[in-house]
Amino acid sequence: MRPSRALSPTSDTPVPADISTQERVLDKAAELFWKKGYAATTTREIAASLGIRQASLYHHVASKENLLCQLCVTSLEQLLNEVQTAVRESDCPDGKIRLLVQSHLNTLLKYRTRHALMLSELRSLSGAHRRQVLGLRKRYEKLVLSVLKKGQSEGSVRSDIPAKYLGLALLNILNWAVLWFRNDDALSPDQLAEIFARTYIEGASTSAGRVSLVLPKLRLSARNATPRRRKPTRISRKAGSTLQDAAAALFAKKGYALTSTREIAEELGIQKASLYYHIETKEDLLYDICKSILKKITDDVEEALKQSSDPLQRTEILIRTHIESMLRDYERHSAALTEMSCLSRERLNEVTALRDFYESRARSVLDAAQKAGALRADVPVKYLCLALLGLLNRVLVWFRPNGPLSPEQIGMLLARIYLTGAAADSNPKRG
Repeated sequence: MRPSRALSPTSDTPVPADISTQERVLDKAAELFWKKGYAATTTREIAASLGIRQASLYHHVASKENLLCQLCVTSLEQLLNEVQTAVRESDCPDGKIRLLVQSHLNTLLKYRTRHALMLSELRSLSGAHRRQVLGLRKRYEKLVLSVLKKGQSEGSVRSDIPAKYLGLALLNILNWAVLWFRNDDALSPDQLAEIFARTYIEGASTSAGRVSLVLPKLRLSARNATPRRRKPTRISRKAGSTLQDAAAALFAKKGYALTSTREIAEELGIQKASLYYHIETKEDLLYDICKSILKKITDDVEEALKQSSDPLQRTEILIRTHIESMLRDYERHSAALTEMSCLSRERLNEVTALRDFYESRARSVLDAAQKAGALRADVPVKYLCLALLGLLNRVLVWFRPNGPLSPEQIGMLLARIYLTGAAADSNPKRG
């Protein structure tokens, strides 16, 4: 997990004096939605921040949801326009991927508050608004997919992993940067893009490390990209799930602010009054969810790392165990990832400390592997770790319990992409 809203930027690049009124409205709405959350922000507050009356705001937007929709649409349109233009500049598949990475990251970070909202608040849209944004997102994903498929057809992009998952992995790494990048970061967006492109295309492991890495076969092919679907695991929350399970499912679906204790009680099949035998406030639930999943994933990874002393194998174990632990409790992790900023300052600090401890542990595994010569030395371990956390944590956005891949398969797939890269392997005998 990375910084929550409370710890992330609240404004984008300074607004030029001649910017249109519509753009000013969108920028101010984005700032407030990111700072307070969409559900907790009122149109009255947006109007006041612009120095106008609430009624005047409706000359520019039809509703608060319309504002959020416009923010999501403009974010995706920016990506589509910029990346489409960029990838046309190269006929080489690797060149197209590098241009895609550079253009995507630069566009994302130039207006990072808007893009962060598009990534985190999409669930708040309904009906036609949601369909419009999902349609644009699908168009962009198809663009990324077309670049990777062309590379596969020409033999420069690996074909043992379907382009769909190569694309999801790349977007995971890139989109995560919106949560942690700062304008005072040691690297510029262009430098960061080069690191991400290098790590994604060539992999994180060194040539020597690749030889010693043996990952289980995924049994996937580019031509048959949909493995046999597993039967969904259905849980009757009213019959046997825990209070945290019920709360996490609602927080992940609706958001913490829009979920009532009455709804949580109904999900469990009990009276609202009975809920307070177990908790004092709704915040207690979110706090317990955040603490429990961070402690659990830390314990799971620590235990799994005991299996090996080999630095490269320990990196693989870290990746696979992180995914399996996270997806085993994916609703709790989803709720914690998106809603932890709703905690009080004292509790947020405690949860942040747990998160930071886990991330420092992950980074120490990568650092040891780099010092042992198993991971590439031309990328600072800080950025190897940030790329990895993005690759892993944003799986929560697209994972489905009844989807085509199990958590174990996803863990193997991401370990392969991260450690050996997306480029076609010139030595097919390697693991």
